[in-house]
Amino acid sequence: MDVLDDILGSLRLSGGVVIDGEFTGEYCVRAQFTPDHCAPFFPTPEKLISYHYIRSGRCVVEIDGMAPVTLEPGSIAILPRNDVHVLASRTGLQPAEVSEVSWITADGVHRVSNGTGGPKTQVWCGFLGTAKSSAHPLLEALPPLLTLDASDGEAQWLDSSMRFLAEQSPSPEIVARLAELFLSQAIREYIDQLPAGSKGWLRGLSDPAVSKALSIIHTRYAEELDVEGLAREAGVSRTVLGERFAELIGEPPMRYCAQWRMRVAANMLRDGKQNTANISYAVGFNSEAAFNRAFKREFGEPPATWRRRLEAEEQARTRALDKRELPPQQVRYCMASDGTRLAFSVIGDGPPLVKTANWLNHIEYDWDSPLWRHWIQEFTQGRSLVRYDERGNGLSDWDTPDLSFEAFVDDLECVADGLELEQFDLLAISQGAAVAITYAIRHPERVRHLVILNGYAAGWAVRSNPAEVARREAMLTLTEVGWGADNPAYRQLFTNHYVPEATPKQMGWFNEMQRRSASPENAARLQRVLSTIDVRELLPQLRTPTLIFHCHEDQAVPFAQGEELAAGIPNARFVPLESRNHILIDTEPAWPMFADISREFLDLDVEKLPPAPQLAARAKPAEVVTETKGTDGARIAYAVTGEGFPLVKAQNWMTHLDHDWTSPVYGQWLRECGRDHKLVRSDMRGFGKSEWEPSKFDFEMMVRDLGAVVDAAEVEQCDLLGVSHGAAIAIAYAARHPERVRKLVLVNSFAAGWRVRADPEELAWRESLLEMNRRQPSFRRSLLGEMFITLYFPSADQRLIDWHNELFQTLGPVPNMQRMIEVAAWIDVRDELAQVKAPTLVFHADKDGNAPVSVGRQVAEGIAGARFIEVDSANHVLLGDEPAWQVFTREFRAFLGAEELAKAS
Repeated sequence: MDVLDDILGSLRLSGGVVIDGEFTGEYCVRAQFTPDHCAPFFPTPEKLISYHYIRSGRCVVEIDGMAPVTLEPGSIAILPRNDVHVLASRTGLQPAEVSEVSWITADGVHRVSNGTGGPKTQVWCGFLGTAKSSAHPLLEALPPLLTLDASDGEAQWLDSSMRFLAEQSPSPEIVARLAELFLSQAIREYIDQLPAGSKGWLRGLSDPAVSKALSIIHTRYAEELDVEGLAREAGVSRTVLGERFAELIGEPPMRYCAQWRMRVAANMLRDGKQNTANISYAVGFNSEAAFNRAFKREFGEPPATWRRRLEAEEQARTRALDKRELPPQQVRYCMASDGTRLAFSVIGDGPPLVKTANWLNHIEYDWDSPLWRHWIQEFTQGRSLVRYDERGNGLSDWDTPDLSFEAFVDDLECVADGLELEQFDLLAISQGAAVAITYAIRHPERVRHLVILNGYAAGWAVRSNPAEVARREAMLTLTEVGWGADNPAYRQLFTNHYVPEATPKQMGWFNEMQRRSASPENAARLQRVLSTIDVRELLPQLRTPTLIFHCHEDQAVPFAQGEELAAGIPNARFVPLESRNHILIDTEPAWPMFADISREFLDLDVEKLPPAPQLAARAKPAEVVTETKGTDGARIAYAVTGEGFPLVKAQNWMTHLDHDWTSPVYGQWLRECGRDHKLVRSDMRGFGKSEWEPSKFDFEMMVRDLGAVVDAAEVEQCDLLGVSHGAAIAIAYAARHPERVRKLVLVNSFAAGWRVRADPEELAWRESLLEMNRRQPSFRRSLLGEMFITLYFPSADQRLIDWHNELFQTLGPVPNMQRMIEVAAWIDVRDELAQVKAPTLVFHADKDGNAPVSVGRQVAEGIAGARFIEVDSANHVLLGDEPAWQVFTREFRAFLGAEELAKAS
């Protein structure tokens, strides 16, 4: 750690997203990042730093007042003040208009592209933010453009680090930390190239005496420093140091020292972990009153007032970003009459409004959607919004036996009955209109008001317009061919059809949502079913007060369909909207018109509706938590839950017996594993409720710990489950004790750790994470917790992140986490695979960033007769809100077998 690292750490940089840029032939784009680019990722910062790393091809960076700079592969351009700049294939080209730049999100990766046909240039683009209050003269002293050539020794590390930032969707803090490393290197190289005799802040870092004085000030700010002491340690006279320091840094040493103390104090106040009294002593003041006076001189207000203002401004920025914080969402499931599992949620508080499911929904992924978030915000104001995913879609079962219109109506009935809704309002969009109309006719006493947007009574096959049928048939073919492809071009056609006026970011989200919401097979089946809907004869029977909206130029459902609904439903009110979108966007004039009229309609006699539906709390089942001893005497905590044939879960790190039932990661695992089993699980040595400081911490002891738990729980024979590195422990145990393992289930497993696998690219990015932790700047907590979330759960929502951060300190000490990284890195049970005799089922996420799918296949190929199932997920531990979890639970239950379990018991 040196002066430059201290300064960069004190800036409190926050990271944005890294964008994959692909340009071809002749290209020219204006590349300045704006608040709009920041908004989807973190509150807009007051200052921005942008950067571009050239992966392949050739890129010219142009900025006013400077000569153009040509960058080759392995080079990085950094703009410390985010000045307006251009990326181009050559000078003299006109920057492209916004409409000419394609912005697509696929598989969680944000991509921009531009250019004509020709050679390809690939660029990773990113940005960092910092608050004005934490700005440092260093940034202002830098030139508008810095370049760093890493084409030699640093190229592989830098390329793999940038790929990690772009493809693993890490937290903004991790983005900032990795970016700090190459920002620091670029500044160092710039300083080394300063001509002799130059002056200013940067020259001060290279002056031996000034640099030494800065280092003392930065690291020993809590001490009573004076100029004489600084000069003595710097090896110069007091006069020389004072003159040189003032000349290069721009102020006397003790003035800078006072400012640095206040910067440290401000960062501590911003963190909010210490009170003002503790901070005052931490930065070298003998009294809180003296600190308050010094802080007020520097920032213009007392520290407590400054902290409150900062918190208020942060809240205001967040509110401006989110418009309104959404109420908490809980996803639950109910069972339709044919056994199909339906996902639903209740959000907000007040009279119930049920939104009928429609195609292309996903109740979890829609949560932070730029297309649906304003809908959720609007319809949770003063009411509770019930949403559910259609069968074959979203979080509901994809492999449903019945995909039909009647099943859709039954699903609405299932959700309403499950929540015991006596009376409620209905909101219906697109084909949800036909479902809502049918339900309201069958249950007139339960539906109070009905709002329909862009609905229809007859599907496109029934309407039989030749041009529309031809177009729809072509889209069906594209669905079957390209829906699930990595290239989002196929899905872009649907996006243009449903939201033609969406922004590039909204289109990118809609492209990705299509892939997440349904399989290619279900997407095609759903389109076929929806095409045959026909409820025209039912319309005169509807007695529910109905408000119908339809967009004049809706590209998906003709305007005439809205007119037909209004004409057929007695006393229905019809409101035309000026829009081309099938889903209304919050920035178009049609949205506030729709929202205001809907709110007025739904508020009529709303007090007569029953209160909000209540979700019953999930009770934690009874379990016995106790402990046993490892072979070295280490205390190992374990728990036994439920009844039935024993299922033992091999231990893995970052668990805690007391917290796992409430965990958004492991809660559904425990509920699933405890359904028909006596579940036995334990905390790994060094973590959770087990001993945190065992005498030995290695893989062999962990395998023995599993055996000690099985013995202590008096389990003679069991089914064995291993997840992540717990799978390697399970493999070793099953190989050594074949008589005790009936069946073996492995999830995202590996037989050889990443150091053993020795893949150069993987080694590079993993080492970059370790380096990031080793180079932790001052005033920062360890980032291992954030790394864990990023690596293991790329699709983590805020609830998971908040839960993990809140309990981070209870899961285990940071040194053990670092030790465990090394233990897992060196695991090698490849020779034991052939010794496993138990029938084995191996699951692996196809986009697992922690253990590539190839290592899961290696495990399956090494165990005789093992079955391998590849699931669509990026998470290292499967989460309950993703479709892959449904695949896992179905196959898991079938493999263990209820009848076989009964016999085994």
